[in-house]
Formats: sequence, structure tokens, C-alpha cells
Amino acid sequence: MLSSYDRRRFNEIVSGLLEEDPGFADRPETREPPRRPGLALLLWLSMPFLAATGGGTGLLIAVIAGLWGLRLWFRPDRP
Repeated sequence: MLSSYDRRRFNEIVSGLLEEDPGFADRPETREPPRRPGLALLLWLSMPFLAATGGGTGLLIAVIAGLWGLRLWFRPDRP
């Protein structure tokens, strides 16, 4: 939680930004994070090798790699 001084100072900064540039809060963020499909494919392709050679630990790492690959592939378009 912010102290009352910090909250007041933050509000002053935001007010100053909005006075200088009224469209500041209306502009959408144009930068989107990279999806990294190459890394996702590499993780998915490593899953059978990890599961076959690593035993139980390899299977666990393969599942984690697969889930991380899904996260990288289907990453939402947000900054």
C-alpha cells in the first residue's frame, strides 16, 4: 500500500501527464510481446526424447516443457 504522501505524489504526476498530453490515456499500447513459435516447437519436439530417456523425471520435465510451449504459442496479445 502506498502512503498518503506517495499516493498524493502519484496523483500529481498523473494529473501533470494528462494536462501536458490529454490523449496520453487514450492511446492503446502498440507493442505486443513476441510469440516465440520457434522455441515452442523446440520444446514440443524435445518432449518424446525427454520422456523416453529420462524415466519419471524426464516425463515430468517433458510435461513442463509441453505446457511452457503451449504458453509461448498461445500467449495473449498484451504488453
